[in-house]
Amino acid sequence: MTSTARQIPLPKKFLIGAVIATTAVLAGCGASSGDGGSGEHGGSDDHVHIDPYDPAHLDDVGTATTAMQVILSWQPAVDESKSDALRRARPWLGGDLAAIVDNDNGAATGIRPDREWAAWKESGDALTASCAKAESTPAAPEGMRTVVIDVSCRQTVLHAAGSSTNLAAQTWRTTITRTDDGWRLTDYRYQ
Repeated sequence: MTSTARQIPLPKKFLIGAVIATTAVLAGCGASSGDGGSGEHGGSDDHVHIDPYDPAHLDDVGTATTAMQVILSWQPAVDESKSDALRRARPWLGGDLAAIVDNDNGAATGIRPDREWAAWKESGDALTASCAKAESTPAAPEGMRTVVIDVSCRQTVLHAAGSSTNLAAQTWRTTITRTDDGWRLTDYRYQ
């Protein structure tokens, strides 16, 4: 049994588009990779995940701002207290702060409750914090293992209805200590 294939003529615009697309693909395949034409690629296919908030990769300022953002971000509808946020910040903590969290056993860590906590809990609000190094940060000599960094933080109340309210910015004086595993927040105080 023989079959006769009937050829359907393709529109001229389609053929021109296909030729242009093929040319573009082939031109991209032959593009220079910046390796001097050796044909060797400098990339890797290791698929390593780089976490920009990994405490081992943060500098002192990154540790101070990241830790304080976590400490000041609250979920009153699910958190028992602000202590839950301190426990979430554990990867960025060191010294006495880490010891407090590690020895907490679920009890309150002595963090003063916020007067609006009950209202936020009842309405299902959450708070998120955004922090940056403050200009009031004292200069530290090069090579110090412990530095003081002032951090300006602004909390935003995210209302369950979809609106938000910015709270006044606050400055916190943090103490950051270099460890074998990177910088860690060892103390913080409201200024």
